Amino acid sequence: MSLKIILFKSPSCSWCPYLEGVLRHIIADSDHLELEIIDVSKDIAKAEEYQIVAIPTIVLPNNQRIIGSADEAFIREQLDFFLTLGS
Repeated sequence: MSLKIILFKSPSCSWCPYLEGVLRHIIADSDHLELEIIDVSKDIAKAEEYQIVAIPTIVLPNNQRIIGSADEAFIREQLDFFLTLGS
């Protein structure tokens, strides 16, 4: 089972590079997660489809969201919850 995590980011966002690095680190440690990164300045339609109102926004399974910056421990905790549900 693979879970898709989506990060909505923008080049003007100061927190986005940090959060992208955290997510890439988490994804590298897991065989069950995949990451899609969407630059809202290049794909406004996708941002509108997901009703993104702030960046960075991480969209987790079941459309749960983490808006703004979060530390790695918190993100891992949220992802572990979904991985546990799927097993």
